[in-house]
Amino acid sequence: MARAVHSDTIVGILVKEGGGLRLQPCNKKEKSNLYTLGSLGPSKAKEGDIVVAKRLPGLKADVTRVLGQKNSPGILTTISIYEHGLSEIFSSAALNAAKTMTVPDLGNREDLRNIPLVTVDGPDSRDFDDAIFAEHTKDGGMHLIVAIADVSWYVRPDSELDKVAYERGNSTYLPDRAVPMLPEDLSNGLCSLKPNVDRAVMAAHLWIDKDGNLTQKKVTRGLMRSAARLTYTQLQASKDGNPDATTAPLMNNVVTPLYEAYDILKKASQTRGALDLALPEYKAQVNDKGETVTVAKSDESESHQVIAEFMILANAAVDQLLDEAKAPCVHRSHEAPPDKKLEILREQLKAVGIDLPKTGIKEALDFKEVTEKARQLPPDEAVEVIKNIARAQSKARYDTHEPSHFGLALPRYAHFTSPIRRYADLLNHRSLAEAFNLGAGALDAAQKARLDEMADHINETELRSVKIERAADDRYAADYLSKKTGHTFKGQITGVINGAVFIRLDGLGCEGMLPAKFLPKDHYNFDQQNRTLTGQKSGKVFQRGDEMSVVVKEADGLTGSIVLTPANDDKEPATPQPKKRRKTQFKPR
Repeated sequence: MARAVHSDTIVGILVKEGGGLRLQPCNKKEKSNLYTLGSLGPSKAKEGDIVVAKRLPGLKADVTRVLGQKNSPGILTTISIYEHGLSEIFSSAALNAAKTMTVPDLGNREDLRNIPLVTVDGPDSRDFDDAIFAEHTKDGGMHLIVAIADVSWYVRPDSELDKVAYERGNSTYLPDRAVPMLPEDLSNGLCSLKPNVDRAVMAAHLWIDKDGNLTQKKVTRGLMRSAARLTYTQLQASKDGNPDATTAPLMNNVVTPLYEAYDILKKASQTRGALDLALPEYKAQVNDKGETVTVAKSDESESHQVIAEFMILANAAVDQLLDEAKAPCVHRSHEAPPDKKLEILREQLKAVGIDLPKTGIKEALDFKEVTEKARQLPPDEAVEVIKNIARAQSKARYDTHEPSHFGLALPRYAHFTSPIRRYADLLNHRSLAEAFNLGAGALDAAQKARLDEMADHINETELRSVKIERAADDRYAADYLSKKTGHTFKGQITGVINGAVFIRLDGLGCEGMLPAKFLPKDHYNFDQQNRTLTGQKSGKVFQRGDEMSVVVKEADGLTGSIVLTPANDDKEPATPQPKKRRKTQFKPR
């Protein structure tokens, strides 16, 4: 069973202290501790080395591995990976098994090689595990194909590859690299749907009517040959009237039908009330030397949503197919928000003049007007309100018993579309193979008996990856700001505790801490219920949602910590600017 954090392990930097070496943790919550070293490890670690150490009683530790020097390229990612107990190293048996595999012959597979399926991914992607196609049908509907790399053909239950995939549970994506669930000979090779080469797939054939209702569905094992590897930018540009040499020949038979299918699916999604909580994401851009060049907003064009809607339809259809076959399924379950979180959200929304429906939240559609009104607020305030709505949601999880997905407003939902990077999808591929007699690699009796346990395990590995990704993002943002000390940024207060204010910096998406000792000289009272700090003399209030200009006092990439001060702390410190609150009235529906 994977653990989200290895409490017996420390990742830190060796520093000189009191005439000897000490270990200073890279975890910002523990960075003030200094550990005495019992052993420097087999490679004799030295000052400035980033190391993995085994924690001993009484602030002591033994070095077990040297990860590199503090300025080594990619060290910020490496720290984030190892402090949460993940390893980048595959066993030699798994690597050798992946190297010996080949694409299967057509045999009993469906021949999809003449259908112009295309992959659409980011410009830096190397593993293209899903391909799509759409065409009109004579009855006025559309036929969609979502072809997914046939990982279950290569990764058989209880094989060496299966063991390493299960241990990792999923791939982990970081600013300068990925830690894949499977070796690159599979993830970037046989299971990557590259153009003009044969690739084994499981294909979901999906028929929808003009309103987006799923009228027919089936899954086959096939052999495909991708017509093109497209980027999101390419696809969007072609739709916007600027096709290039790759997309121009695909406009009539591929691009236009994809967007026509998307329009139908999007309207159906809006009609059923699927939550739209999409927000801008900020990602560090790292050069070959491991240096943080900038932190920029990710591109999120309509083309991303095209792929998302196709994947959602395929995932929901697979859950239905497995249910109809009375076959095991690992659902992607998402329950309605708990009452306690809704009450907190109700107060947060009231502060910006928005009321939750008085009848409560019974389905995702009940949030529709709330999110629509939130997006009408000024951009920074809208982001914070949407974040609050997202925080109020239950956490999605893998579950063998609860099939519904509140956020997508779907009665059944499972993951099928990424077995190359999610073990849950691989399990569902195996169940499909068994239920519909699709051949080798089917779910076996041993895995059936352990399915609940396996779902729990991959929930833990998913959480581990989230923590690693967030830790790496924090470190790269701090590394970027370490070169901006003394610079002023505008931001928004995102949280208040007794002793500090947290501020998200505009245009960077990262948070820094402003310790109360740097606020105007005053005695501050902390109101725990309202999460505010109020000066006794000045009456100044620091509360979530208010804008504030701050200066970067210090930032440390190794720990990911960012310390801020008010922008004019040498004079009269910056006063947070409260938002103008407005009352939003809801029309009954």
